[in-house]
Amino acid sequence: MHKTMAIVLLALAAGCSSSSSNPDGSGGTGGQATGGTGGQAAGDAGTFTLKMENYLTWCTVTEQGTPEGTTALVTMTFPAGTVVNLIGAAASDAFVWDYWRGTDGDTGAAHDTNMTTTVTMTKDKTVQACCPFAVEAGLPTPCGAPS
Repeated sequence: MHKTMAIVLLALAAGCSSSSSNPDGSGGTGGQATGGTGGQAAGDAGTFTLKMENYLTWCTVTEQGTPEGTTALVTMTFPAGTVVNLIGAAASDAFVWDYWRGTDGDTGAAHDTNMTTTVTMTKDKTVQACCPFAVEAGLPTPCGAPS
């Protein structure tokens, strides 16, 4: 009984190994190593992640020509150095366009107030679109800091 149990356990362990081979019988390839800045292997320009936050879904957002509508969170990956085009607008007449956080044009306390802007992917980035209620225009906006 113990011998049979040991053989079954050995067979299960062999079935769970990570070796692989290709259909032609040649050896498989190893997995992808990651690490370093932005989750990339050292010396690899690689790709970076853009996390686009639409604060309380009060804006409509277009990212690199793809309409994201009022989706609260969109995560996309781009090659290093890509200039991502963003277009933001109020989701309805109840809201007004206010600003972007985290874009190339976000250089001061007033943030980037252009509806059309860019973000250059030099690292993983978070961008936030903010469209407060229209009755609050001119008042401090309720948009919180990007997470």
